[in-house]
Amino acid sequence: RQQRRLLQADLSQFADPQSKFIKQTEAAVHHQSDGTPSDSSRPNILYLLLDQWRPDWDGQHPDTRTGPLPLNMPLLNEMGQRGTRFTQAYVPSPFCGPVRSCMAFGMEYDATGVPTNKGWNEKHTPGIFQRTTTYKLLRDEGGYHTMTCGKDDFYEWDVNFPKYAIEPHHDTPFVDLGFTDAIRSDGKVRVAKLSDERCKDEPYRTYLNGITVKTDDGTEINAREAYTRCTMGRGIEKGCDASSFLDENYPDDFVRDRAIELLDRKPAGKPWFMQVNFPGPHEPIVSTSRMAASVMDRKWPDPIDNPGFMACPQQKKKWFQLKNHGKILPPQIGGRCNYGAELEHLDALMHSIVKHVEEMGELDNTIVIVAGDHGENLGDNGAIGKGMPWHASISTPLFIMGPGIGEGQVHGGPVSTLDLGGTWLDYADVANLGPGMTTASLRSILAGDITIPRRPFVSSGYEDWRAVIKEMPTSPEDPTITSYKLICWKSGKAWKHGAPRSATPFPSGAHWHLMLYDTIRDPDDFVPLDQSRPDVIAELLPLLPEGWCR
Repeated sequence: RQQRRLLQADLSQFADPQSKFIKQTEAAVHHQSDGTPSDSSRPNILYLLLDQWRPDWDGQHPDTRTGPLPLNMPLLNEMGQRGTRFTQAYVPSPFCGPVRSCMAFGMEYDATGVPTNKGWNEKHTPGIFQRTTTYKLLRDEGGYHTMTCGKDDFYEWDVNFPKYAIEPHHDTPFVDLGFTDAIRSDGKVRVAKLSDERCKDEPYRTYLNGITVKTDDGTEINAREAYTRCTMGRGIEKGCDASSFLDENYPDDFVRDRAIELLDRKPAGKPWFMQVNFPGPHEPIVSTSRMAASVMDRKWPDPIDNPGFMACPQQKKKWFQLKNHGKILPPQIGGRCNYGAELEHLDALMHSIVKHVEEMGELDNTIVIVAGDHGENLGDNGAIGKGMPWHASISTPLFIMGPGIGEGQVHGGPVSTLDLGGTWLDYADVANLGPGMTTASLRSILAGDITIPRRPFVSSGYEDWRAVIKEMPTSPEDPTITSYKLICWKSGKAWKHGAPRSATPFPSGAHWHLMLYDTIRDPDDFVPLDQSRPDVIAELLPLLPEGWCR
């Protein structure tokens, strides 16, 4: 067997000396004469990535703190039965640009030099444009045909697939992100707000600009104008209605279609990797008429400690009266019910991609990964969005199924989505990581082998805070295994955003503040332990990055 690569830096002592992945065919990994692993024993990898997906809205949590959650996600139900579901999947940073840079570089948040959505900057992080990526290693060292489509939030100026057909600024270089084929597009807000000149030939914008749709009264309107009026909430009286804003032109449908296009034009007989970057359910939370009608008859739970916030707009009396008179419900924006509508629609789109792979005859040798880039507070404790260390923001669903992966497994320990890159490199039999990479592999967990040591703790961070999560005994008196999360804050103001009412206040005049929670018994961060468990703080404090609360 191939020797599995060692984890970098301080994780080297936790190396997995043998791969326990059980092939359905030949167990040995063969190599070609040029050193590249042969194609016969390595799986394809389909990575379906949702944007801003909170961990408990995955169809597997019928009950929440504030009431039942009537979410139907058949694909994820099937993946939970046929594969492995992770209940504590944490992200290295809960913000789009930083977390995807962590994935690309295989590094923790502080190591990437990408602290915000402002992108890659040579002045801020010297040498950033000379780094390799996990995708490039997969392509060049693993011999995979690598593909991406949708809202990737990567660096715009890929040498082969730049996002826009304009010249970058004179000090902005082109880099090779590592893709063999790509159709890269913008997210919801950029498509609506940015000009065609600024984003020349961006695929989704170009697609919408080329289509004319009709409103309910028969008036012709450009599809992008209708899209903009719907997503920016300008109202049905200005061109956004059931006829002008259709599923077929929805941003996530566009990305699904591009994924199938990439699959149909890939070369035969070569292992492939594809990352499908859906723009939803990231805000603006907007539903087409069909999507909105599909959820309006269900009761959706309120945000935690914030009753009535993000209420379902189509459940107002006037819309029920419209429906009762046989009229068509217009598109709707905002509300937890429409977040659910987006997720159910995404589940169907992801299923159609998986079904297409099956029809190609390749599903039996394809690992399917479904995850979010980060979570969404969705009104809990008065906050929407991400960027916070609270569980709804810092965590995301994670499902993986495929050849050799244990069926019906539920892994309850903390893992990092940073390690998805290390996982697909492991399956591709890429032995050596790039300089500075610390991504590990989840392969032993997926194979059900609990004897192999894994990452001892996971980390996350963004701007004013850092956090570590570790699995450990509950207390010296109680050996039951749980997980504790230690948060270090450096701002006396930022911590209040989305904080539960019970959170320990930031001490007056202090430079730092520690918060501690039990993520198993208290996933909603309601019971602070920072005053009662100094022993746990003492164990976790050295795991925080240098200079944070220590």
